[in-house]
Amino acid sequence: MSGMVFTSFEDFKAKEQKKQDAKGKALKILFAVLICLLFLEAMIYLFVFPCMNNVKVKFYGLGNCTRQEIVSACGDSFEKSFFKFNCSQVRSMIASIPEIEDVEVSRCFPDKIFVRVTERQPVAITFVNKNDRTVPVQIDKNGVLFPVKSSEIPADGSIPIISGVPVENIPEGMRLPSKYHLLIDQIAKIQSVNKKYFAAVSEIHVVPREYGNFELVLIPLKAHLKVLADRILDEDTLQKMMVTLDVVTGLDKDVDVIDLRYGSISYHSRSEN
Repeated sequence: MSGMVFTSFEDFKAKEQKKQDAKGKALKILFAVLICLLFLEAMIYLFVFPCMNNVKVKFYGLGNCTRQEIVSACGDSFEKSFFKFNCSQVRSMIASIPEIEDVEVSRCFPDKIFVRVTERQPVAITFVNKNDRTVPVQIDKNGVLFPVKSSEIPADGSIPIISGVPVENIPEGMRLPSKYHLLIDQIAKIQSVNKKYFAAVSEIHVVPREYGNFELVLIPLKAHLKVLADRILDEDTLQKMMVTLDVVTGLDKDVDVIDLRYGSISYHSRSEN
């Protein structure tokens, strides 16, 4: 009789243990399910919802060009979700802005857009007719015209003024005629060595010649005369101009033209008239 009681007690204890084990497993499963639900909810808030909302845009490299100018040029392109955002289209629209030389547009999941721009740097300034007004425009190293903003023009004279170039019908964002690319390239090379060379020159006037060629007339800043030069503009030409100015004006105060063309130096005086 005592053996039967003992067996029943052991069975009862085993059953209770099984119940506790079952409860423990159920709690573990419930906990795991809750963790999965929380993880799923976090993923939805972190990734799904952001993908459905408008993208968040970050700009890099902006200086004279503003964020608002870029947003205006792109219309409603920045008011789209991550998956509907078209990088190629936006890149093309930003690249059409005259002040922008290069642009990169990239996406970062779930809602980030990175826009990295390289702005054009001026090497010269010229003037065009716009709405019956004469307005200045800048020229970059590739001969592309882009707008002048008052804060962009250096006060040290390191950016020379070019006149005589036929740009009346060339809109901003377009290039100068190819025959003037040599002049722009020469100016850019001089500036890469020493921008102060142009501080002594108030204007570079282009004079067209036969067969598509041209010559240059340099207008010194502090002398009321003209310096004639051929189409090759380099450091030697500017150095020769400054040295000749000192010598010739010291000899004759009435000098109005100095000629540096054809490998020789000559001058003309008003008194000879």
